[in-house]
Amino acid sequence: MTKVLIITGDGAGPEAEYGLFRMREEYIGVTVVGPTKKTLFTVFHQQEPGWDQGIERPWYPLRADAAFDEIDASDYDGLLLPGGRAPVYLRNNPSCMALVRHFVEAGKPVAAICRGPILLVSAGVVDVPMTGHPLIRPRVEMGGCKFVETRDEAVRHGQLVTVSGQPFQHVWVREFLNLLRSQPGTAEQRRRA
Repeated sequence: MTKVLIITGDGAGPEAEYGLFRMREEYIGVTVVGPTKKTLFTVFHQQEPGWDQGIERPWYPLRADAAFDEIDASDYDGLLLPGGRAPVYLRNNPSCMALVRHFVEAGKPVAAICRGPILLVSAGVVDVPMTGHPLIRPRVEMGGCKFVETRDEAVRHGQLVTVSGQPFQHVWVREFLNLLRSQPGTAEQRRRA
């Protein structure tokens, strides 16, 4: 069975849940992993009249199946990096960064949305075009990558896919699944053969 890891934490956006459900719909084994094995508090941003930035509101809780230190990344075929506020602090977690580096260095499919690309830059990805939430542009560029202005299109570079954010979760998952299915030796390809 193809297995996918979702790295997230408290403050994740609704795309974490979207990625989880879409992987299940595709009969892909999926593990949600966070700093600790617990219920994660996710949020969504609501734009209010007169506010320059959205207001963070509670969203549905999401269960982390495991903690970073409990995961063997070599057991997984691909990685989803949702956005929200979680990537902003997860980039400081050495165990999280080790997991992200494994996927990048092994050339496995990785898809990031919204603020998720912060984790790629923090893991040492350089000289790569990527997109995400407009607020991460300075971090992406300071990290040595080129920020691409786009809304509803994915930016793909090798096995990395980045997407701007909501409401384009479908683009994020679609492009990730395309990458995942193109990998030799995945359960998906064996089923099709």
